[in-house]
Amino acid sequence: MKTVKNILAIIWPVDFQNLIKAISNPENPIYISILVVLLLFGIIFALFKYLINPTAEKFREEKANLELQSAKLMALFAELDPDPVIRADKEGNIIETNIAAQMVFESGNLKVRNIFQLLPEINSNSKTLISLKQSKVFTKKINNRFYSILVRTEPSLGIVQIYFRDITELKDYEAKLVESEKKLRELSDHLQDLLEDERKRIAQGLHDGIGQSLSLLRINFLKLYEQQKNITNIEKYHSFIDTLDSTILELKEISYSLKPKMLEEMGIGIALKDLANKISAESGIVGQSNIVGDEIRLSNKLEICLYRIAQEATNNIIKHSRATNFSIEILVSTKKVRLMITDNGIGFNYERITALPGNTKGMGLVNMKERVKNFNGQFKVESSPEKGTMIVTEIPLKKENVWQNQDQYA
Repeated sequence: MKTVKNILAIIWPVDFQNLIKAISNPENPIYISILVVLLLFGIIFALFKYLINPTAEKFREEKANLELQSAKLMALFAELDPDPVIRADKEGNIIETNIAAQMVFESGNLKVRNIFQLLPEINSNSKTLISLKQSKVFTKKINNRFYSILVRTEPSLGIVQIYFRDITELKDYEAKLVESEKKLRELSDHLQDLLEDERKRIAQGLHDGIGQSLSLLRINFLKLYEQQKNITNIEKYHSFIDTLDSTILELKEISYSLKPKMLEEMGIGIALKDLANKISAESGIVGQSNIVGDEIRLSNKLEICLYRIAQEATNNIIKHSRATNFSIEILVSTKKVRLMITDNGIGFNYERITALPGNTKGMGLVNMKERVKNFNGQFKVESSPEKGTMIVTEIPLKKENVWQNQDQYA
């Protein structure tokens, strides 16, 4: 026993022993502090063990059950979906397919086990794919059918859901619509050609037929005047000659409008200058025409198209714009031709006028737009009361749209 005490005396010096006795004294404040700290640790331990940990565990279980229910609900919706639905994991391995997907993708020769084999358009980095909840939509042809494909990622479940919607019939309708529009443009182009041919025929008939007959009639009246020196009502005679002259002049104007001789002989640039000068002289609206770029002749068909657009636009300026100034500018380069017609008038609402059914006021604009479409060009109208109206036509210059043979203008 003494040996033990000696050993303790060596291990615990007297001062340390006294310190232990002092601390273990219930009347010492340090003793009370240690008891309070131990009590606090006990309370915290009890809270974590019996309250916080069970609550967290319950939350995790409820979350897992909710995710499971959500997955089951998604699977149920997918199974009932008449369109194909495929679910894959983050590596792209197919987890589940609904009946529609099995019928489409697991029958015949198309059998896949990884979604990236079927849809390489999906990001092959699967971890990146499902790291954020995101969607991707694209169209793909599979087994001779067109599908609109929606890819939805679920990061919480670690899965990728792919929805397929068969749009083959819609694609067929679109193809038929494109074909119909192409045929309509061809028909419109053909009608424009027929219309121009008819204008030429009428202009030729007016010039060679009625025009020559009126000119001969005028010559005969002048000869009659020279032979009959004793004409009593000379004023009536001169009035008749003046009427005949104005009729011949008006007939020439109509013939020129139907078949512009300046356009055939000198080209679109000079013809537009002549058109601007005629409008300025007849209407009093100050106009000008500018030619910018290369001085090349365009095909007969394209020049007629541009001239008719300018003609229709300037007619609208005279009738509706209340403008005091207008300009016609044509720019010709190796790649395109641009026609721009502007005025300082009161403007109009282009969308409203062209959209109203049965509105004949907008037919001229529609006709201009159709002419441009036949050349795969662009037609743009900007109009406002403050700035007037600007009509811009841009047509790409292809080989067939450039003058190749001078004989076509003969």
